[in-house]
Amino acid sequence: MKTFKRTLLLLITIASISTINAQEEPKTKLDVGVDFASRYVWRGLEFSDSPAVQPYAELTTGNFKLGAWASYETGGQVVGQELDLYASYAFGPVSVGFIDYAFPVDGASDGYFKMQNHVGEATLSFDGVEKFPLTVLLGVNVYNDDNNSIYTELGYPFKIGETEMKPFVGQEMKYIPQMENIKFPTSGFRHRKPLKSQTHLV
Repeated sequence: MKTFKRTLLLLITIASISTINAQEEPKTKLDVGVDFASRYVWRGLEFSDSPAVQPYAELTTGNFKLGAWASYETGGQVVGQELDLYASYAFGPVSVGFIDYAFPVDGASDGYFKMQNHVGEATLSFDGVEKFPLTVLLGVNVYNDDNNSIYTELGYPFKIGETEMKPFVGQEMKYIPQMENIKFPTSGFRHRKPLKSQTHLV
């Protein structure tokens, strides 16, 4: 718990000393797209053993975001469809948010409106600034997880042309006061190149 509080204090401190750009008029943007993944692997867990189609929609107005994201595998043996809803609010480079992960088809029970198919996670993230380009993510499960698991992740985003790159390391852990000998069993390299159109609302 002390580690969590210290990390929170560090993020707030970095945000407070980062450069603040001149305030612009609030804009509303709707971003709709589809990603194609050869496999759906999330935080070290494999949710599909075949290619997955992952549509999403995100509405941004000012510092507030509201979105939906889904993943549907195209074949294979793993049954793991997913539909998530999320919301976040940004205070400069620091954001607080909430994600509802839903698994309407989990091989045992069907139905989006069954509570046992949902897991809720509260998040705190730091998106990086010019002098400190690392990203930090802290997530705590708040329902349908008896352990109230905590996930931490460090990333380093960069771009090559229009392609977004991000190597990262992460750790899933149980909610315990002592967090000694922490290792980082999850690591990866995300890359994404936009092949979609955007609709802007005035």
